[in-house]
Amino acid sequence: MYSIWVKSTTNQLFKIEETMKIFSEEEDKDCFEPHVTLVTNLQSENFAFDIFDKITKHKFDITFDGIQEGKTYFQRLFLTASDNSNFQILINNIEGWPSLWVPHLSLYYGNELPKSYFQETLHNLLPITVTFDTLELYKTGPLVSEWNKISSLILN
Repeated sequence: MYSIWVKSTTNQLFKIEETMKIFSEEEDKDCFEPHVTLVTNLQSENFAFDIFDKITKHKFDITFDGIQEGKTYFQRLFLTASDNSNFQILINNIEGWPSLWVPHLSLYYGNELPKSYFQETLHNLLPITVTFDTLELYKTGPLVSEWNKISSLILN
């Protein structure tokens, strides 16, 4: 499967990334880079590149102001933004993309919350404004350790 992400090359997420590393080390999980998945479940590389080409290529800012605890492995703990309009602009040209998609920045993948997770600690890091300036195509799947970057593009 293939996924398209936006990422930030700035150091704005430094404290968030450090927290992510602590969680993954304490829980013996593979660490992953902070990103927001724009599109996922793309079944072929050619189709993924077709979708990649349809995404608007402009960098933008998002202010994350909330933390949510999800019920699924890949959405167990994540940051949310009250205003997701800049994410929506990127995917406007993708016909049929699910309307239920909620952009988020995952902090931790797992079946349970990390033992050292205290909501107050993360809330002290919010709100945080992040400039997303990179679009990436990844080969993904159930094992984070096997994810591979296929393509990367700096946004204007």
